This record gives sequence, structure tokens and C-alpha cells, in this order.
Amino acid sequence: MTNKSRATSVWEVDPISSIIQRIHFKHTMKGLRSISVLSEKRLEGKTTIAMLLARGLTEVYNFKILLIDLNPNGDALLNQYLNEYEKNKTQDGIVTGHPFNFSIFRIKNIDMNWLKTAYDGLYANQLINSFSDQYDIVIVDTMTSNSPNDTGLRVSTQSNIIVSSEKSFGKTANKLQIELEQNRKEVLGVVFNK
Repeated sequence: MTNKSRATSVWEVDPISSIIQRIHFKHTMKGLRSISVLSEKRLEGKTTIAMLLARGLTEVYNFKILLIDLNPNGDALLNQYLNEYEKNKTQDGIVTGHPFNFSIFRIKNIDMNWLKTAYDGLYANQLINSFSDQYDIVIVDTMTSNSPNDTGLRVSTQSNIIVSSEKSFGKTANKLQIELEQNRKEVLGVVFNK
């Protein structure tokens, strides 16, 4: 199959439970250590899916999971959940004392003077590498930008989960699908968030 015909195909949508099983298999059989959650447009549910994956992998398989929030202002959903826990309760970007059974690192809780490095993917890749020995799987909740050089695509995780909605899911491939296929990045699953 040529790249042109692959780029015009439509991804199949997967239930979260199937993706969690796939992650478990890839981790135990092939050493999967890191996953990015990506979407083409904002507000398609990346953080919700990332949290569901983290919770499912922790509760079902007893994995030690770290969720990295790459939004420099903090994701709105996580801001809502973690607001009371972030007041003087962070340690090097990791939020402590929260009720979730997985760990959370937020880029918004660290020194923002070098935020530009975070945008080019370099810092995110260093984070993933530094935490991969401490956790079974690192899940990166990427930030969606409208720039052609999207940060999410430059985060070097071993696999990707795509979150799509009616805004970007159509009869032809979206921009994100084409970019991932051209860069030969693995897609572990696609979630359609209606």
C-alpha cells in the first residue's frame, strides 16, 4: 500500500478497554514504556482519555503510572481536580496528596523561564527518559497547538493514542494521521469522543 492510499484511509475507532489491553500486552511482551495522547483539535478529550488510561492500567494491572500534563497553563480538567492539592504540595512538578491512584507531573508547576524548550519537545523527551525507570508506563497528555510543528508530534514516546471528535473525524484522514504515518509513529488506538 502506498503512502498516498494509506493517508486517505480512515482510522478504526477502539474502545478504551481494548486500548488498555493492548497497552498491557505491549508493555509485558515488547517493553512499551511511554505513550502520547494526541488530537488534532483542542477540547477533544485528550486529558479525559489520558486519565482513563492511567486509572485503568493502575487498577486493572497494578501498573505504576505517571501522567505528564504538558499544558503550560495546566489542563482545565486537571486544574479543577488538583486545585486544592497544588497549593504548596508539589515536588519538582509532581503533585502530591491527590486522590488518584497514579502519579501526576505538571509542567505548569516548574520554572517557566525555559518554557520554549518544552515547546520543541526536547524537555518532554528528557522528562520521559528520566521517569521511565521509576514508572511502568509514562502517559503524556500533549498540548494541542495550531502550529505546523505541533509539540505533540515531537514528543518521542514509543506509541500514540489518538483522540478525535466530530470536529476532526471525517471520511478522509486528518492532518495528525498523515503526520504520524509519514513519521512512522505507531498508533496504538483511536478514541472517538462524541
